[in-house]
Amino acid sequence: MLFNSLLTTLLGAATAVSAAKRGFVYPDGENFAVDGQKFFYFGTNAYWFSFLDNITDVSIAMDQAKAAGIKVIRTWGFRELNATYVEGGLPQYGGEGAGASTIYFRSWANGTGTINYGDNGLKRLDQVVDLAQQKGLKLIFALTNNWADYGGMDVLTVNLGGKYHDDFFTMPKIKSEFKKYVKAVVNRYKNSPAIFAWELGNEPRCGADGTRNLPRGPSCTVSTINSWTKEMAGYIKSLDCDHMVAAGTEGFFNGTSDDWAYNGADGVDSEGILRMRDIDFGTFHLYPDWWSKSVEWATNFTIAHAKLQHKVRKPVISEEYGWLLDEDRQAWLGRSSNITRVEAIGAWQKAAIDNKLAGDMYWQLGVDGLSFGNSTDDGFTIYLKSPEAQPLIYEHARKMNRRA
Repeated sequence: MLFNSLLTTLLGAATAVSAAKRGFVYPDGENFAVDGQKFFYFGTNAYWFSFLDNITDVSIAMDQAKAAGIKVIRTWGFRELNATYVEGGLPQYGGEGAGASTIYFRSWANGTGTINYGDNGLKRLDQVVDLAQQKGLKLIFALTNNWADYGGMDVLTVNLGGKYHDDFFTMPKIKSEFKKYVKAVVNRYKNSPAIFAWELGNEPRCGADGTRNLPRGPSCTVSTINSWTKEMAGYIKSLDCDHMVAAGTEGFFNGTSDDWAYNGADGVDSEGILRMRDIDFGTFHLYPDWWSKSVEWATNFTIAHAKLQHKVRKPVISEEYGWLLDEDRQAWLGRSSNITRVEAIGAWQKAAIDNKLAGDMYWQLGVDGLSFGNSTDDGFTIYLKSPEAQPLIYEHARKMNRRA
């Protein structure tokens, strides 16, 4: 039996290698691989790559990221202009941190969505993908947003007759329109080795922020998000069987607990999602400042996801994490902490390495020397020129990348 089990494992790995296109990353048990070699990586988030007006700025930022040891960059594969709102002006967006831009990928007015294939639309996304390929970087594209920033779920919902935020996950008309956009983007880059993975959305949940977004409906549950995830992941795989797919959730669990992050309160079931056939890896995010959690809680959340990776035997990545500088914490949240960013994030990064997570991506990339100066700072940005970048980026990148 042991021999048969080993043979099955080896044959499965061989099949995965032979089926993968050259340069494409694929899941290999608990890890990633490319061209038959394990692919451990340190990455970052730069959502603004996709819609900086000056493409040279994107090139400069990519060069700085690569020089720091970063291999994978997650960015937005969506940006919508909207002329239709419901009472209260929802969804409220505009004026986001990356600044004004002429770039958008779809516009909406009176229930009609129009994909922008022009120079300030998907042709700009072409340039971002081409730059990444030239520089040997990989991209994760999130295909919509749970939150109001840069458009996302609620833009479709208000234009197509929905009332609640979670109607996005259930109304056939909305799902059909989302698939139209997904098809346009996925088919455009399905042959590119620069794509690491497609992500269904940034942080899909039953609800959003309650101020800028539509309200949560009365019937959204774990099964709502699971059904949508299964449907959309399967749809992407029907278009592109060569790239990986992830849900893009924050990694909450669906169990019995008083802790909302562990009891399915937001409709997220990390284990259920990871076990889906068309989901290739799991994700989780860490923002204990916003979640009123401790640094220790976040470390334990990291370890819990490593245990899930080992249990399901699929890769899991720490996809976003951040800790506010104390002046921002006091200004925005009215509280203070004597735990430094290096101490907090350093603990999570150590847990990721010690527990053998497949990948690790901090929020967010900070660079200088762009045509407008420094890249955007949302309070969590770590600038490559800052002293804290040495342990949290340069040294951690060496540790993560040497595992390969």
